[in-house]
Amino acid sequence: MTDVTAGSVWHVDIAQLKQANATMRLANQALASDDVAVLSALGFSLAHIRELRRKGGFRPSSIAQNTRLINCLQKRESAHAH
Repeated sequence: MTDVTAGSVWHVDIAQLKQANATMRLANQALASDDVAVLSALGFSLAHIRELRRKGGFRPSSIAQNTRLINCLQKRESAHAH
């Protein structure tokens, strides 16, 4: 069994949150230009694309919440490393 420290778990979480934010930003840009090809390349199904169009894309507050969580986890990771 592999020994996984809390710091390395946070590192994975941070990377996943950063990827999610990047995907949401790219999706919002693609929605703004009605670029279905980019949305499909990002992995969104046609049903999800319709839902995103209906809702106006990903909310800025969702991206901001992820950013706050990233910052919190980075502080914890940094404190854990010392």
